[in-house]
Amino acid sequence: MAYVKIKNIKSGTHLQQVIDYIQNPDKTDNNILVSSYMCSTKNTVKQFEEIAQYAMRKGNNLAVHICQSFSPEDNITPQQALEIGQEFMRRLYPNYQFIICTHNDRKHIHNHILLNAVDFENYKKFRNNPDNLIKMRNMSDELCRENGLSVIVPKEKNQREKLKKDIDNAVDNSNTFDEFLGYMQYQKYEIKQGKYLYFKGEKNEVFFNTKLLGTAYTEKSIKKRIVNHTELKNHKIHIYDDKIIKMSYRKRLKFSIDNALKTANDYNDFIKILRSEDYEVKFGKHLAFKHITGSQFIRVENLGVEYGEDMLKLYFSNNEEYQKLKAEFKEKKIDKIITSDKYYQNGYIESQNVDIQIRVLNYLNENGIKSLDELNERLKKCQKQIDINNQNIQNINTQISEKKEIIKALRMYWQYKPVIAELHKIKSPYEQAKYKAENQIQIDKYNKSIEIMNRSKKPDGMLPKAIDLNLEIERLETLKNNITVRQNKAKAELSVYENLKYNIEQILDDDISDKYKYIEKEKRKITKKEKSL
Repeated sequence: MAYVKIKNIKSGTHLQQVIDYIQNPDKTDNNILVSSYMCSTKNTVKQFEEIAQYAMRKGNNLAVHICQSFSPEDNITPQQALEIGQEFMRRLYPNYQFIICTHNDRKHIHNHILLNAVDFENYKKFRNNPDNLIKMRNMSDELCRENGLSVIVPKEKNQREKLKKDIDNAVDNSNTFDEFLGYMQYQKYEIKQGKYLYFKGEKNEVFFNTKLLGTAYTEKSIKKRIVNHTELKNHKIHIYDDKIIKMSYRKRLKFSIDNALKTANDYNDFIKILRSEDYEVKFGKHLAFKHITGSQFIRVENLGVEYGEDMLKLYFSNNEEYQKLKAEFKEKKIDKIITSDKYYQNGYIESQNVDIQIRVLNYLNENGIKSLDELNERLKKCQKQIDINNQNIQNINTQISEKKEIIKALRMYWQYKPVIAELHKIKSPYEQAKYKAENQIQIDKYNKSIEIMNRSKKPDGMLPKAIDLNLEIERLETLKNNITVRQNKAKAELSVYENLKYNIEQILDDDISDKYKYIEKEKRKITKKEKSL
């Protein structure tokens, strides 16, 4: 079993001290048990700082110190521990520089890993939080199983899992936070409230901070979960004509999205909230969600135009425009007539269908649509405009990606130029070959950056400037946002036309059906008279 813990490193001086300690020849078999990825073991601080200057989110953390300790009862060699540590990092953080040193000076063999706090591909900052620590420990356990090592569940982990289950159970059975605390007391937990929420079980020796269980278990998150759970429970059924109709997964997803939008800080936070409410997310051509109790993913675009992925992003990027569009959609919206035999005898449904038919007629009159052919023509025109908008957005995304690739190439060029300069200083062919082998990844990235930059040269042979590229990206993003707004309007219009067409066809079918029933009734009358004669 391997136990994992992490700690932040906030300065280059501190980082150098840690490097000196973990590379101690007495602890690493004369540095045989030392390895690195995308950085040098001799010039680590400078290389970490070079990447850090491009960080998208600024902060004090320069690196993360990860310790991975193996049980002395496991028959593991130092070399095997080093290989497990390397695989551990490859699976979790393939885009981060790191140094790994295996110490064999104690009974328990352990790895010291120094991870750059900034991703060298996208320049995102590593987040040292309970969720990442749990992810690391799970991956470490997985590798131990793969290598035939024991996975011992610590006593503390058992207690943590029990506390999480008890909190989940209390949330499900509470309508208020006070009820939740009462339920936890009923389960024989002592409670301490302050900056954080703490619980101590009947058999525990110390209080446990719920923040360490994950983001879904902080006091703020628990309160939010109780509110959402209570509202969901209250909205779970609707009563029409003394019949109970349970909330469908589609309605439940709508309800969850509406609540998440109210509390989320940005789009990423919105996705995170839905995940904390047991929704699985699928990205790609279509954004889709599946609840843990559901059987299939539901595309957001199938919930209505106002729930489309572009509209959800617009909520955070331009809320004023979002609210304007949503009001416009609501005003124009026309539902489909319900024709299913399951609901048709329901008085509420019948009255709704009458309202829909009135809205259909009013819309046709107000918009000068005099025939089904004319409606079909408008529908085709609208679909054609949507296809054009999609193509334009796709072209803009391609241009943005190309410009971002050039900016990245410019950064890589300056980042790895010192490596090439050092290579040119070496005169010995043998030393050159050795240096190339040690720095092959950096050299390949430098060559790739040169290739991209050569392709991006202007007609006059000059390279584009990063500042000009960023301004062009901003212009393209603004253009894309404007097209996206028009696209959302077009989709809403298409939805109205499709529902109009469906409803008109249903009304015509009903009229034909009524005429058929009348003819059949008259035939039966004639037949009865003939028989009586």
